[in-house]
Amino acid sequence: MKSDLRALDDAPSQLLVLSAFSDERPLESLAGLIDWRLCGALSSWRMGGFSTGELGERILFPTPRRLAQSALLFVGLGRREQYRSDRALAVAEAVVEVAAGLRVQELMTGLFKLEGLASPLERTGPKLVHLLRHAPSLSRLQLVADDPSQRMVKDGIQFFGR
Repeated sequence: MKSDLRALDDAPSQLLVLSAFSDERPLESLAGLIDWRLCGALSSWRMGGFSTGELGERILFPTPRRLAQSALLFVGLGRREQYRSDRALAVAEAVVEVAAGLRVQELMTGLFKLEGLASPLERTGPKLVHLLRHAPSLSRLQLVADDPSQRMVKDGIQFFGR
């Protein structure tokens, strides 16, 4: 299997969506991997107060050549202990609004931390996919899962583990 960063390099998209909790230190999952690739730029945003991770936060950033994705959208999830599947889906709805406004055709994102909640991913995952597929101009959706057992291709959507 390819290394994590190599898999991301081989899967270009117009928009890469990263999410993090406001009390998440250090950044985990896909956000942590991309932060490492960007030499700690996302952590610097957090330490400097530019990014808080509060629920509703959205930061759009053109990516440097170090990523295969054209732009990065960082979204806040709020506090970890207050997070539920309905909030994850609300954040996903906000991402769809941004993607629609930007006329994004290719979107790559994590699972908005749904895999860490008590609700089974088998129930919440299809809701997330259904929601994300409603971005009007979207032709390709790639979901990145942390758990290698979640790798699959289903309904034209590529899922791959980190």
